[in-house]
Amino acid sequence: MTEGNDSSTQSVASREPKPGKPPKPPIQAGRILAGAARVARRDPWRILGVAIAVTVASVLAEIVAEHVVDEHSAWQTAVAGVLTEAIGLLGTVFLSGFLCRLTGGADRGQQPVAIREVLATLPWRRLVVADLLVVLLVIVGLIALVIPGLVIANFLAVAGPVIEIEDRPVRAALRRSARLVRPYFWRVALLAMVPVIVVSQLEGAGPEPTGAPEILATLAVRGVGGGVVEAAIGLVLVQLCYRLIALDAAASRAAARQAAGAA
Repeated sequence: MTEGNDSSTQSVASREPKPGKPPKPPIQAGRILAGAARVARRDPWRILGVAIAVTVASVLAEIVAEHVVDEHSAWQTAVAGVLTEAIGLLGTVFLSGFLCRLTGGADRGQQPVAIREVLATLPWRRLVVADLLVVLLVIVGLIALVIPGLVIANFLAVAGPVIEIEDRPVRAALRRSARLVRPYFWRVALLAMVPVIVVSQLEGAGPEPTGAPEILATLAVRGVGGGVVEAAIGLVLVQLCYRLIALDAAASRAAARQAAGAA
């Protein structure tokens, strides 16, 4: 009888949190989605306007690069390629920063931020450098048997919002993103990576833009439709970043209380 009680006690003890390791709080995906929806309801037309403008500009640049520029001219092809990538990158950075400002203002009960103010005050250099570094690291990881690239992309999913929210330099933001994501790797993959993969499938949607009707159809599918999806993903990423920061702060406080109690 005593041996049975001892084994039962040991089993219960093995399930208890170990000293020095506070239990991990849940990430609550429903709360993140509800927060994103709340911000979207507060200012839907400006969010959609900015997102659609960004995606339409990017799609138009791609159409010009592929169907207007003389493919036999090396310098025209190179310039068109650089401009297309630059438009896409700057548009993505601006949309992310705009959504960060809207979300932060909504949480503090402030009036919606002006687009002109966002353009003037975004940390453009840090955001662009961080985005380029993330792309480079992901490409290197994809070359190395694909899986490492997906893992890197997931760890660095909130690097941009971290720069905007916590005003961190580039390398510190990359490290911070990895630290925030690590305890919730699979939930972050579900909220951040899966939608991004779905959006990437839109790039091949729509007819081949060989004439005016096809161009309009492509802009409707990839521009307008892509803008709506990009806005939704951006809002979720920003909410996810805020939630991860709050959970990290709570975990740090819990660890400090536990250390103080042990002392």
